[in-house]
Amino acid sequence: MKKIIYLLMMTLLIYSCSKKTDKDRAIELVESKYESSDQKLNFDEASLDSLYNIHPQAYADSIKKGNELDDTLAVLESQIEHLSQKESDSVGLISAALTKRRYQLLELAKTKQFVGWKLSGVRIKDVKREVISFNFDKAITEIVD
Repeated sequence: MKKIIYLLMMTLLIYSCSKKTDKDRAIELVESKYESSDQKLNFDEASLDSLYNIHPQAYADSIKKGNELDDTLAVLESQIEHLSQKESDSVGLISAALTKRRYQLLELAKTKQFVGWKLSGVRIKDVKREVISFNFDKAITEIVD
């Protein structure tokens, strides 16, 4: 019985170590595209980020509401100096709630529709200033434009 458990643990360990990350799969796709090219790529500073489509009206509404909340927060913060500690604490709680809502609006603006991935920060070796990026489909199975 111990041998079976040991064998299962070793299999799980080998599998988990060999499992590729999304970034690894993206790098492999780019490398396969450039394998016949003279250009050598450096992925040391590359990062993989998600891409979202944001409906323009939702983004505009979120920014407008966020700016209104920023104005309200500024007024609250200017008035808090003249209040007693108890009143100041109450205003602080309101300010914290408004700040939380502000961050929710920012999240709303960027999490509309997931469309894929972007590998950015890829450098061409021996070329200091050129940085290139690649877009991928949702499953990171192909490079898309």
